[in-house]
Amino acid sequence: MDPRAHERRHHFRGKARAGRVMRVRFRAGAVEAPWVEAQTQDIGVGGAFILSPVQPAVGATLTVELAPPSSDQVFELPAVVRWCRPGADGGIGVQFVGVDVDVLLELNDYFATLT
Repeated sequence: MDPRAHERRHHFRGKARAGRVMRVRFRAGAVEAPWVEAQTQDIGVGGAFILSPVQPAVGATLTVELAPPSSDQVFELPAVVRWCRPGADGGIGVQFVGVDVDVLLELNDYFATLT
């Protein structure tokens, strides 16, 4: 069986690099929703796996806020929950959607510096 047959991504994803840990916070839905402090286990320009005991439903829209150490900017990225992993080491897989090209380029430059 062709291993690419199971690929469902419809967006670019750079080479996977384990250990891309970054502190983030997110909120689901409305602007009044509380922020949830979390961290990523893996992150790229297309999305992230966020370790969190708070797990919005698959399909929920989120705002993910992150601040790369190489920048003094804080980025708010719109995202959609694509999958959840329950349990003590659980979290959510999110896809970033509708992100400005300049933001994507800056994030890509930052991720390229990671080993």
